[in-house]
Amino acid sequence: MDQHIVIVGGGLAGLSAGCYARANGFRATILEHNLALGGVCTAWQRGDYVVDGCIHWLTGGPFMRLYEELGIVPQVELRTIEHMLTWRDAKSGAEVRVTRDLDALARALETIAPGDATEIARIVEGARRFASTTPPGLERPMELTTLRQQVQMFWDMKDSLTTFVHFRKSIATWTREHVRDQTLRRFLSGLVPSEAPALFLLMVFGYLERGYLSRPVGGTARFRDALIAEYERLGGEARTHATVDEILVDDGKASGVRLADGSMIAADAVVSTSSAPETVLRLLGGRFDAADTRHRMEHWKMFQPIVLASFGVDASPAGVPGMLLVDHVEPYEVGGVTSDHLYLRVCNDDASLAPAGHSVIQAMLATDYAWWAKQGSSYNAAKERVAEIALAQIEKVLPGTRDRVRMTDIVTPLTYWSMARSWRGAYEGWMPNADSLFGRVKKTLSGLERFVMAGQWVEPGGGVPTAIMSGRQAIQLLRANEETFAVPVR
Repeated sequence: MDQHIVIVGGGLAGLSAGCYARANGFRATILEHNLALGGVCTAWQRGDYVVDGCIHWLTGGPFMRLYEELGIVPQVELRTIEHMLTWRDAKSGAEVRVTRDLDALARALETIAPGDATEIARIVEGARRFASTTPPGLERPMELTTLRQQVQMFWDMKDSLTTFVHFRKSIATWTREHVRDQTLRRFLSGLVPSEAPALFLLMVFGYLERGYLSRPVGGTARFRDALIAEYERLGGEARTHATVDEILVDDGKASGVRLADGSMIAADAVVSTSSAPETVLRLLGGRFDAADTRHRMEHWKMFQPIVLASFGVDASPAGVPGMLLVDHVEPYEVGGVTSDHLYLRVCNDDASLAPAGHSVIQAMLATDYAWWAKQGSSYNAAKERVAEIALAQIEKVLPGTRDRVRMTDIVTPLTYWSMARSWRGAYEGWMPNADSLFGRVKKTLSGLERFVMAGQWVEPGGGVPTAIMSGRQAIQLLRANEETFAVPVR
């Protein structure tokens, strides 16, 4: 086979698609808008410190096979997370440690909310059931799943269907209907976005208990670079600083792309990992399934844009968990959005991110894309103000930090757009909801052959494993009529 696949975007989905394309005999060319591969799965050097911009935890378990197929594991060591995070209520002083001991978590929650003991027990049972199921689409995309296979899939999940139905609602709706205690509501709603199905909460708890959640030793950069190395080992080609302006279509078939410099690259098939709005409405000119995309843009929520404020400090806070969620803090405003909670990441358990005795402390702050887009010449001054706001909040939680700051780095929604073309700063695409579960975003477009979409915009909820899985599925869809599908062999 000497067919050429052009892949728009060199993030995890694009690199994954490239690896599986090469394993299946295709020539593959990745075209990446940025100066480097990786997309939002990235990290960068700032003086003596590394700003880790992506993997807070890596979901393994059934997804581990993907990392093994792509040669990431065992090349990258994965350290199992024992203590995932600590949640703290600044108003009441309540504190909850989320560790692999799910029974201990249940006891802690019952202490806070004894009247919710029944629902807490249901959470624990549901988490264990969820962790025992295989995510749909891992073996093959839903588009290639026969009716018989779908029936078998639901039959295999029959013991968990009651759990799935109960927790299918959004966190906000489920807690309102089933959780009485306000503090418990705040805790549960703070762990995952309130619009997401409560099933995501079960996944976190269940996977954590089983040891399925980990952090790559060497951080995001080590994970990303291992995937890039595998793509290069397989003979894939990549062009950086190559912005695609149009996907070319000939007689209802994708036939290549036109770049911003006017040059054109012919292809036998095209895989786009760009955002759905960018791909459907701009690169394809709204000619295929545009109504579906516009409907989602009007009715579905995207991930809340953030400011990522990172500080290199000449201290390594002892006894502080890798993630700290503080609720009921004094309200503060960042770029048009007011918050009363604080999400901190303390990178003090990986020697590759800071010199000995130092660490990087990060704050993820909700913000508004349009606010930043209107700053114009005041943009840099706005970043400086946000840095001060973030540092003031961190100082309240980790006193003494301010005087030990040696590096400051501020990422805004515009950074995500310029770096990875994340539509309106939505770094993980569509927020998951009940309508988007089980692969309800098609990876193909009606009336367009030899074209597939991959990445976080066709996997609502985003994340590392689903982005990689979608790249695998893209090549499966292009080989839909083939009898075999090959995975990379080392």
